[in-house]
Amino acid sequence: MIEIKKAIFTDEVVEQLINLSHVWCEENISNGLIPNTKEDLKEPCYIATFDNKIVGYIFGHYYNNEKKVSLENGGSIPIGEKCFDIDELYVIDEYRNQSLGKKLFLAIEEEVKKNTNYITLGTSTRDYRKILHFYIEEVDMTFHSAFLFKKL
Repeated sequence: MIEIKKAIFTDEVVEQLINLSHVWCEENISNGLIPNTKEDLKEPCYIATFDNKIVGYIFGHYYNNEKKVSLENGGSIPIGEKCFDIDELYVIDEYRNQSLGKKLFLAIEEEVKKNTNYITLGTSTRDYRKILHFYIEEVDMTFHSAFLFKKL
């Protein structure tokens, strides 16, 4: 049975998280991704485990908003507002489509809502349709902007 729990950064957990970041890079599904080091891992972090093996994770960091960010209803995230930015959310391929990403997101959301009113993230996935479906349809985020480019 898969368990979602808050990570405690033991040597074994850190090693598994770093190894998973290498697996993610090898999949080549995100632009510009590089493997994590111990220093990259942040709390809070939640993990999905199966038989003591980490099969997915999410972590991020708090920050104070420094620029006006308009919201769809005409408001904005106030300057100086404490926000939580998701740095990484990853589930290994064989465990996808089992709602683990959503469960990880909801677990971290439950924790950070005590300290902030906003969760933010940026993404550099190669499959924007899936990622937009997940973040907008599955976990109820709002689309704000996109950075696109074309090499000439």
